[in-house]
Amino acid sequence: MKKLTTYFLIVHTVMLLITGFGIWFILNEFFPEVMVDYYFIIPLFFYLMGVIFIFQFRRTPVDEPKKMVNLYMLMRMIKIFMSVIIILIYWFLDKPHIRNFAIIFIIFYLINLIWETYIYMRMELYFKYKNKQQKNSRKDIES
Repeated sequence: MKKLTTYFLIVHTVMLLITGFGIWFILNEFFPEVMVDYYFIIPLFFYLMGVIFIFQFRRTPVDEPKKMVNLYMLMRMIKIFMSVIIILIYWFLDKPHIRNFAIIFIIFYLINLIWETYIYMRMELYFKYKNKQQKNSRKDIES
């Protein structure tokens, strides 16, 4: 599990660096009127939420898939509430540019949703593989 966690952390970091700089470049070059002052908050928020997401799955017992699904849904809800809080804070601080901030935030949210679904599917496959290995080793011991 430690190797899988390290893999996801590295890929998550690379993915968000590419996405963050890519969207920043596209906004600066093609849509400079949409760029917001505190753009860095958006990729940072999704990076931190992703790291928390990955480390929480590391604590999930391999033999209890229901807990994994519950944790996944809980993390989604926490992310939704935290997203609303971030957007509200930005709205209070910079009302004229809230529309641009919200649009960029939603784009990141959708990209991150796809990425986290991929991570969840890979972890689910890993847990199924581990369960199958444990069952096979028990059968070998019992034989």
